[in-house]
Amino acid sequence: MTWLKEYPREYYQKYERVQVQSDYGWYQVYRLPGNVYAICEPQHFQEVNFFLIVGERRALLLDTGEGFCPVRPLIEELYSGEIIACNSHFHFDHIASNYEFQPIHVYEDDYVRQVAENGLPKEALGAQLDEEMFQFGYPKNLDAEHFYIKPYETVPVADGHIFDLGGRKIKVLHTPGHSNDCIMLYDEENKILFTGDTFYLGALYAHFDCDEFGHGSVEQYCETMKRLAAEIPEDVKLYCSHNDFIADWHKLQETADALQHIICGETAGEKEVSIGHTYLEGGKTISEYPCDGFSIVYNTSHLK
Repeated sequence: MTWLKEYPREYYQKYERVQVQSDYGWYQVYRLPGNVYAICEPQHFQEVNFFLIVGERRALLLDTGEGFCPVRPLIEELYSGEIIACNSHFHFDHIASNYEFQPIHVYEDDYVRQVAENGLPKEALGAQLDEEMFQFGYPKNLDAEHFYIKPYETVPVADGHIFDLGGRKIKVLHTPGHSNDCIMLYDEENKILFTGDTFYLGALYAHFDCDEFGHGSVEQYCETMKRLAAEIPEDVKLYCSHNDFIADWHKLQETADALQHIICGETAGEKEVSIGHTYLEGGKTISEYPCDGFSIVYNTSHLK
């Protein structure tokens, strides 16, 4: 896979790395502006990021990663006080260590409830546990043959909910499209929008329709991005849950425009979807629409 030839990513050099003891040879930690720690898993194809947002009285952990190695010791090394945990959405690469921090604040729907109550077997991860998805093979803590995502307890949050961290307030924005339960977290004072999987510099998925990933919608996704582009100030930075940590505001508008082009059938230049960007589609017709620094994977049958 081509990503194996590009390690380590150049963009990490832009950020201050934090040396930690509890990384298990797997996690990396970076300090971002606004008193935020980014924890990343660069040795797996997903290249997932999750965030520890520090306030004066408590910290908020947005997502818990892929669960291939314990993460609670790492988080407690970074912050010794009260930790509140929240999911940007319920997909496997963001929830696998939820059991270490439960109860988890979530935007509830039927898919979320099902996964929280039952967990996920390894088959729900598609090819993501294949050894070629790992940069240096399996981490020593991972038993890939018997891996599964454990159930976890949840606390519901709604659009507009405020997490008060002490001297810092974080607002929940419901941002459906990638899945119905997607949320972003908006730190207005520090001019940060934590985007989850609704935007990052990579392949954005708007086509899921199964129990394991829920239901995506190009039309709903487009409305979400139009609303964000209209409501979020242009000096806000996007803190993203995959690949490079930070993107500029204008990517919100670019994503809204690209989704509108797809809805209108203006998709010249679309390409075949990479095998690394397929999961449990079961033969459904999906395409990938290239944009500047990102792309959108969508189900063409939904638009006919």
